[in-house]
Amino acid sequence: MLTREELKGMWISVPTEWDEDGNFDEKVFQAEIELLIESGVHGLYTTGSTGEFFALDWEEYRKVTEVFLNATVGKVPVQVGANWFNTRDTIKRVIFARDKGAGAVQVCFPGWLSMRDEDYDQFFLDVYEAVPDIAMVHYNVAHARKLFKGADYQRVIPKVPSLIGTKAAVPIMDFLELQVNAPELIHFTGEYAFPLVHLAGAKGMYTSWYMMNPDFFHNYYNLCLGNKYREAAEITLRLAKWHETAVTPLIEKGFKHAVLDKAFVEIGGWLPGNRQTRKPYQPLPDSEFQTLKKLTAEMMPEFLEYRW
Repeated sequence: MLTREELKGMWISVPTEWDEDGNFDEKVFQAEIELLIESGVHGLYTTGSTGEFFALDWEEYRKVTEVFLNATVGKVPVQVGANWFNTRDTIKRVIFARDKGAGAVQVCFPGWLSMRDEDYDQFFLDVYEAVPDIAMVHYNVAHARKLFKGADYQRVIPKVPSLIGTKAAVPIMDFLELQVNAPELIHFTGEYAFPLVHLAGAKGMYTSWYMMNPDFFHNYYNLCLGNKYREAAEITLRLAKWHETAVTPLIEKGFKHAVLDKAFVEIGGWLPGNRQTRKPYQPLPDSEFQTLKKLTAEMMPEFLEYRW
């Protein structure tokens, strides 16, 4: 069972890979896991938004989870995304992940409709009471129609001791609020906010950009650990400018999550994955990809320079 002490560092979501017929590509998926472990990741997780959990039926979820855990358990800390659109089937996924050896699951709220605060609280309680012997990390994301703040977590923490942390996809001031008002949990941020929130006690980041150049992000992370915040801040400003110039226009066009993360994999060039996503979600078109790659080469050339 994953502990708060182990929840630190750089955690990477392994994309779910598809073959030419749109079926799960186990071989490529395994190869990516092996290369990511060899690159020195601190933790891996799967079947979140990058892992296209919403595109997997039950049998595919079982297969992806089994392959993932067989390739990772005992080698690196892991989380398995156990998200679905109702409590019953979320619990079903949590039980399966636990039984196959996962030490932690990552869950988000069922997000088709918004709910009352007491319903969100009950969701956590129901999952915990059904499966108390696995650590839980909350994917705190707006797509689930409710962003939890520190006071929200304080209602839940005493009743759900398995809740150890959050993946907080929130604005930076909201992240700092979580650090202050829910310090019992380990809150993870994204890439370019990390130096600032590390100063406030954050322990790690979830990053898909790592899949372009692991060495670059190990250096970035270690600068923060070594209190070299000025150097880290210089990198942050570069990352923020690149994101604003190259990535934000794609987000504004409707390209999100796995569509972008798989494009980052292809830009990095050292992992065997490709841009294929499962319909109805379309991969990043070639024209948009070439523009992204060109801007990345100009602004963050390191992202194209990693060679394993």
